[in-house]
Amino acid sequence: MIVVINNWKKKMLSFLILLVFILAFALAVPTMTGILHKQVPALGNWFKEEHPSGNPMRVENNQQSTKFEEVMDHFVFKLQNFYYEEKE
Repeated sequence: MIVVINNWKKKMLSFLILLVFILAFALAVPTMTGILHKQVPALGNWFKEEHPSGNPMRVENNQQSTKFEEVMDHFVFKLQNFYYEEKE
């Protein structure tokens, strides 16, 4: 029994093009997921829960202090000491 398919070359070509698109999509999704891991909320850890450290006075110092910030801190401490001495 022989099955005759009209325009089999055209149909085979369109089928191969469809397979190439499916393969490209299947290869691109994991790559894009890896690239966008930090930017996409569902894939990154934007919603990562922070567990309590047990120290209510904890301060996170993520950046280096600049000279201006050090001078301002020094000024504030001197000003506080001045007012505390005046009170006593």
